Amino acid sequence: MAPNSADRRTVLSTVAGAAAAVSVAGCLGGSEESADDEPEPELDQATAAEGDTDPAAWRDVEALRFDGYVGGWLGVEPAAIEGVENPTLVLVEGREYEVTWENKDGIHHNFAFWDENREVVEDYSTDGTDVEGERETLAFEATPEMDTYRCEYQPAGQKGPVELI
Repeated sequence: MAPNSADRRTVLSTVAGAAAAVSVAGCLGGSEESADDEPEPELDQATAAEGDTDPAAWRDVEALRFDGYVGGWLGVEPAAIEGVENPTLVLVEGREYEVTWENKDGIHHNFAFWDENREVVEDYSTDGTDVEGERETLAFEATPEMDTYRCEYQPAGQKGPVELI
């Protein structure tokens, strides 16, 4: 009976090892996604790691433009944020601005300014849209409470800091 016991242990060990390998492969991102899986954050469109935060580059800015992806906000205008993922916004306290963003991936996004307590500042948020190519614009005044800007639907990936001058 000893040979059968050894063979049984070998088979069980092999099966357990194969099951573990399949399990790990699934965690590493198998090729099939279930309908409940959310898209993986990625923003391959970014061409720069950091924007220009020199206050001189922001003195005349009154309009901001972003492209919205589940992986992050891509700066379009002004030149200080062009091509930057989730760039730092340098705003002049008390100045009025407009931020316009375009949905680039058909995932539901909105744009909002949050304070340090993760609450929307002065109702400065857009309604949001999941229509690819649709744009939203938000008029706002830069206030000291502004800590970050973000998408309230993907707040971990689509967020950036706000600095006031």
